[in-house]
Amino acid sequence: MYFVNEEHERNFNFLLGKYPIATVDKEYQTGFYIVSNPVIYHYCNGNPVIDGNGPFDWFFDENCDKSGLSNGYRQLVQAGIHLYNNFDEFSLYLSLGTWGFELFEVFIQACKIRRGEI
Repeated sequence: MYFVNEEHERNFNFLLGKYPIATVDKEYQTGFYIVSNPVIYHYCNGNPVIDGNGPFDWFFDENCDKSGLSNGYRQLVQAGIHLYNNFDEFSLYLSLGTWGFELFEVFIQACKIRRGEI
């Protein structure tokens, strides 16, 4: 399984332990995989499930300051939300033109998780 670094893997394993639904639900697992990326994890303060609804609660929280989140990471989050519940603001076209190798590999891994290949 691809992780950008050891922190990404640690964050992912922590979230799987904290939210066991992600061990049996591919949408949740995909969401937590993306949110566990260290850059993104910083923005959700290690607690993405603010309202108890899902791994992207923090992204829709008005109190969460996402102004420093780069366009590439923001598009990765939107891709994750799309894989989680068909979020219609995601553009694969724009994302492919923005992501470097690392973010693209995270996206591919997220797709594999969502398809049940992992």
